[in-house]
Amino acid sequence: MFQCPIRPILVQIPVMLGSLQNSPFDWVYHATSQNERACRASSAKGCFWPRGKMLGGSGASNAMVYMRGNARDYDSWEARGNSGWGWSSVLPYFIKSEDNQNERIASDSRFHGTGGYLTVTTAPGRRDEMQWLMTGAAQEAGYQWLEDFNADTHIGFGPMQHTIRNGTRCSPAKAFLVPAKDRPNLHVIKHAHATRIVFDDNRKSVVSIEMLVNGSDRLSVPVRREAILSAGAINTPQLLLLSGVGPKDDLQRLNIPLVADLPVGRRMQDHLTVPIFYRNRPEQTVKPSDGQQEILSDAYEYLMRRSGPLVSGGIDSFVGFVNTANASDPYPNVQYHYAFSRQRTGLASNMVRTMELRESITDELEQANAKADLLVIFPILLKPKSEGSVRLRTVQPLDKPSIEAGYLEHPDDVTQLIEGIRIQERIMGTYTLSSLVPELVRLNLPDCAAFDTDRYWECYVRELGVTLYHPVGTARMGPKDDPDAVVDPRLRVHGIRRLRVIDASIMPEIVSGNTNAPVIMIAEKASDMLKEDHSL
Repeated sequence: MFQCPIRPILVQIPVMLGSLQNSPFDWVYHATSQNERACRASSAKGCFWPRGKMLGGSGASNAMVYMRGNARDYDSWEARGNSGWGWSSVLPYFIKSEDNQNERIASDSRFHGTGGYLTVTTAPGRRDEMQWLMTGAAQEAGYQWLEDFNADTHIGFGPMQHTIRNGTRCSPAKAFLVPAKDRPNLHVIKHAHATRIVFDDNRKSVVSIEMLVNGSDRLSVPVRREAILSAGAINTPQLLLLSGVGPKDDLQRLNIPLVADLPVGRRMQDHLTVPIFYRNRPEQTVKPSDGQQEILSDAYEYLMRRSGPLVSGGIDSFVGFVNTANASDPYPNVQYHYAFSRQRTGLASNMVRTMELRESITDELEQANAKADLLVIFPILLKPKSEGSVRLRTVQPLDKPSIEAGYLEHPDDVTQLIEGIRIQERIMGTYTLSSLVPELVRLNLPDCAAFDTDRYWECYVRELGVTLYHPVGTARMGPKDDPDAVVDPRLRVHGIRRLRVIDASIMPEIVSGNTNAPVIMIAEKASDMLKEDHSL
């Protein structure tokens, strides 16, 4: 009797976005890779870049991971000339937002808070046995177990924290907008697409915002104090460029009148990840119904009690951080996510399908998963040296922009990903995991010869590398003399009055972890700036 409600969960369990991909709630972007340096196994459209198109943005469609990064990330922002953005300055804003439900973690008031709008909890893993085996294997390989990656220690393996409330997603909209929905000074217009920022005759100050409502109705909203642009790392530069704020040469090419010559859309960064697959217990005979029955039990647990492994949305509540270049460095350069695909459930192939990798890879994983449990491991490059860009294709605001991912242009990025894979191989080869008899799934990649050599893995990451959905930096923060800066340390667009950017695009350098929590921190800090600047 559970077939009807449960079947969609079996088919669409999300790694990141699940059933929202390619829906009206997704911008459905694709990024190119210059000279095919990456995304070779992606669809002909390019690297699939889904982005949330709803209240709460991508925070309403992501994997709900609460990860702040580390002190070095933010101290480097400050070292670039962004006064007030060092770790000691931003930490109070992380704490201010937080309502941490883990008593042990929340008890450390140096790093955590309770009573904020954003509910944070440690969700259960998909498979307790697998999580504890992986923990033991990581310890055998020399890494410590960590309960809290959002404090002052970052190298190790352990459970993730998530933005989950009562077993359901606590998106930024649920956390911050719902409590304010009845305020008289708030008006939310849904199904509205901002098309242009309008400036005064001197092109120095914002006077209004133009938008389309319900696809056709034109609306102009006057700006009394200032406009806040929070459209994300893709749509923010697109709107700025459409409005005449951007590189002079790019705007002249499209005959867009220049308002401010700024490096909008340049020097974009993103976290690249590459899935690798292990068969576990490949010789074990499992009844055809066992894997599906286990998932049905998980689904029942979630539907009836809002608890169990499905609470965390499809990826296991287990994470790892390492430094591949220097084992004594306390800050990581590679992160790991994990997902466990029980035999005959097809979850691994569905994950790959949501990444829009070619169908032959999906078929191979389907066959492998029919014979054995699969462990899917996502090594993530945290500090890429390669950079991409966002540019306009046309002057039509409803046309998608041109996104160049820039992945793996710098050779150090390839080296670090291969080193991250090698560390994971060492963990999988520990005695602790010997009972699983782990075996790498060798995919049919004709261009990738000499299996398990560094040359093979370089080819592999260029074939299967995909986004972790963390683009940042397309309207970078920096002082006026910074040639890469679009906004100043108070997030005001350089040379323009009454225009501020508050989203992931202002990050001067990508953080060492998932980006949702840092973006919420940026908004918390910016809210104080607004109150200070307007004497509220």
